[in-house]
Amino acid sequence: MLGVRLARLLRMIRESHVPGYEREAGYKEIQRQLIIMIGMFGGLSSHEIVTLTGHEKAQVSRAIKPLEEAKLIARPRLRAKLTLCSKGRTMYNRLLAMGRERDAMLTAGIEPDRLKRFAAMTDRLTVAAAHMYAEERRRSAEAGIINPSASSLDLPSWPEGRRVKPPPGHLITPKLISLAAYLNRSAMLVYQRCEGLSHFQWQVLSRICIARPMPLAKLIIAVRRDKSQVGRTVGYLEAAGLVERTRPTRRRDIVLEPTPRGMEVFRAMYEVGLEREEGLLSGFTAEEREAYLALIAILTDNARQMLESEGALG
Repeated sequence: MLGVRLARLLRMIRESHVPGYEREAGYKEIQRQLIIMIGMFGGLSSHEIVTLTGHEKAQVSRAIKPLEEAKLIARPRLRAKLTLCSKGRTMYNRLLAMGRERDAMLTAGIEPDRLKRFAAMTDRLTVAAAHMYAEERRRSAEAGIINPSASSLDLPSWPEGRRVKPPPGHLITPKLISLAAYLNRSAMLVYQRCEGLSHFQWQVLSRICIARPMPLAKLIIAVRRDKSQVGRTVGYLEAAGLVERTRPTRRRDIVLEPTPRGMEVFRAMYEVGLEREEGLLSGFTAEEREAYLALIAILTDNARQMLESEGALG
């Protein structure tokens, strides 16, 4: 599925990009993304940043505060648009130079016209994913999963007006991050509404179902989370009757397998995922879908090579 392929691609991009960005620019990934977005548009409100990036409002608020304190961004009043200060413009130009360099490596071997179509399709998919998220919020509110008064359930509104300057080339990574953020946010609500599972609980269950039997030690490595968090999640799934643990030998090794109920939940949610993907891609032809997934595969191969190079340098 597209969401799974995107997650794999972004994991490789992050693991290959983050060390370089942290060495040369500092700040967290979301903060670097905010500086780029604000610079691209010449100014954005908090609501517009949420819409464009797909991050939660609270995440954006927490990311903005240190940038304001460092005098990288500023606004004349609370609900006004955030703009770059002098230091922020310097950081923006630095991030763009790094972004162009890394995007060039990520998109190596892809013709400019083909890459332009990919970028445009990613933008269209992000809008579709944002609408899916708004629809899932309405469904979750009706089911009592979320508080309908917590925030607006209307469809996201996109920033209007002409950018101060055109987007820098066709930087792919920020676009993919925004698309994945909306897909993840709506998926989290779906898992909760349909089966009462959190996103991470579903991630653990799906891994166990796909790679059964799954050694606990291998699962901890695969999900890249703290051992105690994985242990608590496995304990919850076991108590819910979705997985069971065994010790096939006298050693301390623990092996996890789904119960019949666990496989039933996995198959049901997999079908839901297929339906969601069909809805996401409904506005695209079979040829466009095939071309998009082919480019995701190329980007993933390039990201894997970048990750291997970064590991060799590290």
